[in-house]
Amino acid sequence: MALMVDDIIVSRAGTLVHVRHGDKRAEVLIDALGETAVDSAIQAMDARLAAGATLADALGAATSIRDVPRRCARIAAPGELLVLDDRDAVTAAEVRRSLQVLAGLTRGTSARSFAVVGELDTEPADWFEAHDALGRIVVRLDVSQLVVIGHGARHLHNAAGLEGSWDGESLLVDTVDEAYAGLRDRVRAGDIVLVTGGGRTDLGPLVDRLIGAAA
Repeated sequence: MALMVDDIIVSRAGTLVHVRHGDKRAEVLIDALGETAVDSAIQAMDARLAAGATLADALGAATSIRDVPRRCARIAAPGELLVLDDRDAVTAAEVRRSLQVLAGLTRGTSARSFAVVGELDTEPADWFEAHDALGRIVVRLDVSQLVVIGHGARHLHNAAGLEGSWDGESLLVDTVDEAYAGLRDRVRAGDIVLVTGGGRTDLGPLVDRLIGAAA
């Protein structure tokens, strides 16, 4: 019998997963964020259950999961800023799920959400649609600030800007340095910055500067 997931709730403390196995229900807090970490936790619990463990025992397998490097990995930065290093998310689907995590972290709080997105790794025939759709998702998720890196990702920027219901702002820049300058002028204590979409742009230097590893 497979483990069923009823709900997933994200917070700065991690991911609270509500699960069901047969007629038994439980919840477990995973000290990690992002789809990769959650998938690993569910697989670990499934493996325990398949080996004959009880649901209570299987939950222990999930508690050992930690943030996956470069996939929504939480990094505390100077100025009470939280950076989500998601540079290894390269497809539209991966970036979309990470944006959902970002939105979940700030929903109902005073914190603002910043999404820095590079060019997606997608086929030329799908290029416009992938970037355009992601821009509209940013608006639906009510991300506070979008920073798009690279002319090739301009459709993402344009799509977000065309949504009249959005109170946020989109900034299109050519380089990582320009992205950092834009963020530096806008972020404040308590904000959360997601750095994602590193398929065609090296986002490592931006993450390093945000967390204070480089001047």
